[in-house]
Amino acid sequence: MKFNIAKYQKPDPDEIDWEVTRKNFSVFVNAYQISRERVGQTRMPRVTQSFSLIPPSTINQGCGQSEVLLIQHEDALEEFNELHNLFVQGYSAISHVKPDKSERRRKIFFLRYFNNLTLKEISERIFFGRDVIIKESKEAMLQFCTELELVVYKSEIRKG
Repeated sequence: MKFNIAKYQKPDPDEIDWEVTRKNFSVFVNAYQISRERVGQTRMPRVTQSFSLIPPSTINQGCGQSEVLLIQHEDALEEFNELHNLFVQGYSAISHVKPDKSERRRKIFFLRYFNNLTLKEISERIFFGRDVIIKESKEAMLQFCTELELVVYKSEIRKG
C-alpha cells in the first residue's frame, strides 16, 4: 500500500493510557519551557491573537559575554531549537475539519496547558461551556501527543 492509513488515523481514546501519556506530555512541556528560559525566551511561546505561533528571536543573544557563557548558550540554543521544532510540529497538528474550530482548539490548548488557566477561567474568556473545553483540550492534547509520538497505549503497558 503506497499510503499508510494507520499513520494518519486518530488513535482510539479507550486504548490510550492517559496517565502515562499526560506524564509524557508534561515532561515535554517542562523541558521545552526550561530550554526557552535558558536562551532568554519567556517560558511560554508567543502567539498572535488567533493563536498562530510567532517565531522566537534568539539572534545575538549573549553578545558581550565570556566565551564559556557563549559555549553554554550554544548548547542551550541547540536544545531549544530541537524542542521548539518539536513543539511547532505538535502544535501544528492540532486541528479540526472546520478552520474556526481549529483556532478554538489551539486557543483552548494554549490557555489550558501553557497559561495554566482553570476550566472556569477559560470558559469566561472564550464563552464556551466546561464540557466543550474538556473535550477540545483532550482532543488537542491527543493530536499534539500523537504527532510527537508521546502517546502510550494500554497494551504497551501490559507488555512492559
